[in-house]
Amino acid sequence: MSPIQVTKNAWKKMANILTTSNHNYGFIYSASSGGCNGFNFNLNLFQEEEFIKIKNQRFITQLSNGDTKLYIDPLSEMYLFGTTIDYISEDYKKGIFESKFVFQVDPNQMTSCGCGISFSPK
Repeated sequence: MSPIQVTKNAWKKMANILTTSNHNYGFIYSASSGGCNGFNFNLNLFQEEEFIKIKNQRFITQLSNGDTKLYIDPLSEMYLFGTTIDYISEDYKKGIFESKFVFQVDPNQMTSCGCGISFSPK
């Protein structure tokens, strides 16, 4: 089991994005400073230039589901342990007014803000 989890909904949406955008390099998951809780979660399409730079690094963690690949930024990885990437679809009855990726944290390892994109390691 990986210290970073990805739900079926998130894998499905990432695969859909890669297919519809004709993008072949996958996604990069990272953390950056900022936000209301110290750090922000970032999930972005992996650009060709970045991919070429680090594809042969032996220390980069790669998660995959079929042809869909998710690379974990080596400098951010220790901050991302214990997170789960999910994708929620808009559902007005449940009070969800937009479809988006959400990042769930392990409360034993970090705290998260209500905004869903900001966190702080414990």
